[in-house]
Amino acid sequence: MSSTPAFMLLRRGATASFRRTCLNGRSFSSSAAAFQSLPIRIQGTGTGTVQTVSVPNKPYTFKADTYAVLGGTDASPSPVVYSLASLGACTQVTGSVVAKDHNVRVGQWHVDVEGLLPTAVLVQGQEGNPNWERVTVTTRVQTDIAGGQAAPAFQTFVSEVERRCPITQLFKRSGVEVVTAWENEPLE
Repeated sequence: MSSTPAFMLLRRGATASFRRTCLNGRSFSSSAAAFQSLPIRIQGTGTGTVQTVSVPNKPYTFKADTYAVLGGTDASPSPVVYSLASLGACTQVTGSVVAKDHNVRVGQWHVDVEGLLPTAVLVQGQEGNPNWERVTVTTRVQTDIAGGQAAPAFQTFVSEVERRCPITQLFKRSGVEVVTAWENEPLE
């Protein structure tokens, strides 16, 4: 088995069938354990505080900037805003995957994320941890689970989403206090 990372194999002309299996399927391969991971790569270029980020072989790009108080132009979302957006979006994406696994029908999602970012290290150069201090994720989701938030099936669903969401785990395992609140709304 090659020790070449999966994203390199995808770039080096892997077959269309392999690419579809790796990128579109729920199981990335039926053989090598190395291919049970989703290869992701981004590239960024820019000057000053503005960066354009692209994903190789994808048609989209996005820009990042920062607040004027940090020397930016505030013309695009900042990296810390993108980190919260990533948490909110990953909650919904993971929730949709978990719903399929648990035979739960879901409808509309509303995910609100708020964070408290200490600035002493970032702005003033003090010693310490520049990471988020606390992040609160409030999620309202329409499901076909009867019984509201207290329903055991909904509690299982929430627990699985939070356990399986890579970005939630990234925040939690980096020491951020992550507070979540979920509301189970009737599916329309």
